[in-house]
This record gives sequence, C-alpha cells and structure tokens, in this order.
Amino acid sequence: MRPDNLDALDQRIIGILSIDGRRPYRDIGRELSVSEGTIRQRVNRLTDAGLIRITAVGNLFALGFDVVALLHIKAPPHSIDSCARAIADYPFVRFVTITFGATDIIAQSLHASMESLHNFVRNELPARLPDITSVEIFPQVQTLKSSWSWDAWFELQQEK
Repeated sequence: MRPDNLDALDQRIIGILSIDGRRPYRDIGRELSVSEGTIRQRVNRLTDAGLIRITAVGNLFALGFDVVALLHIKAPPHSIDSCARAIADYPFVRFVTITFGATDIIAQSLHASMESLHNFVRNELPARLPDITSVEIFPQVQTLKSSWSWDAWFELQQEK
C-alpha cells in the first residue's frame, strides 16, 4: 500500500487516531458511519503497510528531561551515514536525520541536566566519533508546537 492510495476514509481514521490512539474502533466507526469491523480492517492494513504506528507521545519536560536540545552536527561526507547511525544508538537520542545544507546531521537529545548534555557533546561524541568536525547546540527552551495530527496535512493535499 502506498501513501497516495489512501482514500478519504483512511485519512479520517488516521486523523482521529492521531488525536487519540486509544479511541475505540466502535466509536470511530459511529463517527464515520461505518462498521467497527471496517475500522479494524483499515487500521490493521495501515499498520501492516507501515503507514501508521499507534504509540504514546510524552511531554518531555513533564517526564523529567530538564534539558532537551537539538544538535546540528557536521562531518566529512564519507562518514555522515556512520556518524548518524552511531548517534541514533544512544538511548537518550530521540531523533536523528541526515540533511543537506548548513549541517549534515540533526539530532534531538534528552538529558536530566545541562552537565549531562555538556558531557555528551564535549566528551562522549568526540571520543566515539572523531570524524565529527563541529556540533552546534540549540537547547529547546519552550516548545510552542509539537503536532502529531494529520488532519491539516490531508486537507492541504486535497486542495492541490
């Protein structure tokens, strides 16, 4: 199944589950005027195809991570992939992406203290990944939006 094969019902189901992944299929079916079995079948198909994953999204600061930072990392072209994979192995690194432009890798890391972040960037990364040429740190002070809802995206796609 490809993302461009999603019909309006699939999109509505994804939108509803992105707001409340625990919502009973029976309630979703009632809202969308289809059977609970249809919802179950569609969710299973979307999940099996790897298009959605139902999970909990935590509030990082409420969960005790006092320091959340974005790291912009530069490395030589030959080592970008291996550096990104190694950074992704750290349990407190929550997000890693390879980019192009002013930086090669962007990662989000979670720490209990500024000292922990400092140790990671100043000691751990250089020792494990000596190819890294620079790390720019952006502590996340206040997150104004962290949306996992898909309704607006699907609406934009339909307008095209």
